[in-house]
Amino acid sequence: MPRFRMGRINSQLQREISTILAQDVRDAKLAEVIVTSVDCSKDLKYAKVYYTTLRENGRGEIAKLLENAAGFVRATLGRRLSYRTVPELTFRFDDSEELAREMDRVLDKIAETLPDDSAHADGEEAEESADGRE
Repeated sequence: MPRFRMGRINSQLQREISTILAQDVRDAKLAEVIVTSVDCSKDLKYAKVYYTTLRENGRGEIAKLLENAAGFVRATLGRRLSYRTVPELTFRFDDSEELAREMDRVLDKIAETLPDDSAHADGEEAEESADGRE
């Protein structure tokens, strides 16, 4: 199956799952879940649904709620989509945003410990001007 078709399928699954969680699932906690991406297998039998939440507390509870709601979400997808098979859904917490923030913090700390290069750069510019080069 061409990659662009899988991309369309993943996007459509992401939109539909987000809508189902926001509107059709009875638990209000699941309406706060943000589906960040979907990675469906080529044979459309399995799909990993990556999600995040705005709240840091209660993530374990949300993971259990999503695991319990996976069958309902899959059945609803089956009624809404015209796929031959509806993939089995596995929900996984997406911590890439948190990892990116942590990496930014580490890089900021490293930048604070480095010596200031502005004095050195000014000296190079003055030297280049004296040589007549720009």
